[in-house]
Amino acid sequence: MKGTMMLAAAGMAMTVVATPAQAQIAAQSGPQTARAEEPSTGLSTASSMSFSTGGLTAITGIDYSSGDYGTGFDTHILVIPMSLRYRAGQFRFTATLPWLRINGSSAIVGGGSGGVVIDPNAPRTTRSGLGDLTLGVGYGIPEEQLGFGLDLSARVKLPTASRSKALGTGKTDVTVAAEISKSFGIVTPFANIGYRMPGDPSGFDLRNAWTASGGASVMLGKSALIASYDYRESTSAFAGDSRELFGAFSSPVAEKLIFTLYGTTGLSQGAADYGLGSMISVKF
Repeated sequence: MKGTMMLAAAGMAMTVVATPAQAQIAAQSGPQTARAEEPSTGLSTASSMSFSTGGLTAITGIDYSSGDYGTGFDTHILVIPMSLRYRAGQFRFTATLPWLRINGSSAIVGGGSGGVVIDPNAPRTTRSGLGDLTLGVGYGIPEEQLGFGLDLSARVKLPTASRSKALGTGKTDVTVAAEISKSFGIVTPFANIGYRMPGDPSGFDLRNAWTASGGASVMLGKSALIASYDYRESTSAFAGDSRELFGAFSSPVAEKLIFTLYGTTGLSQGAADYGLGSMISVKF
């Protein structure tokens, strides 16, 4: 899996780490995009780039994406994620709180990929602040036990973002996911499927939706290349589904430091036209 491959890139034993994306809808209106509160599958596994041994890892970085999401003009989203990950045996526990700035349609809430459009004619605004707090738990079974890697995960997005600024829906969202992977030398294909259950903000009709991702990682010594195709079903009848390509390069720069560069290209109206970012993981 993508996160697993990056761990191996750090010269560690492989683990199965991945989470799918989940979008959040505007308090007032809007496409929603996932990368701020809950990243796309590719970005999520990139941010999962912690060390395979137990203990605490801190992750931060910067993410920029741009697209019109069917609103008629571009919206630019800047996200600075702040994450902690604790690993104990085959369990991992995560907490993520992003800061985000959205310049564009007030129909956009959160940041990232995958869209829900409620009012494509919403006016242009600029707003910023802390996003929603996401808590996650995962359980990874290594490849040597089953003949393939298996990872099960669940996340809860808590409504800590400002609803008045359209930085969050004011409701709790839940996502569950499963991922499998299998190594063939330096190449490891993976497939991920998830199901997201958004909250029910007053005035909006949101529905549960599926997510899926498939791709592979290639080990280059202690570094790794990761590529995937990510799909996210829209949670609103007013928007199309999100389809995008994700690519990343990850490498250790010190014994307890891992650096990741990544990019995305949107293939549908529900995704950002493009996204760029970097992350750094520090083990304590």
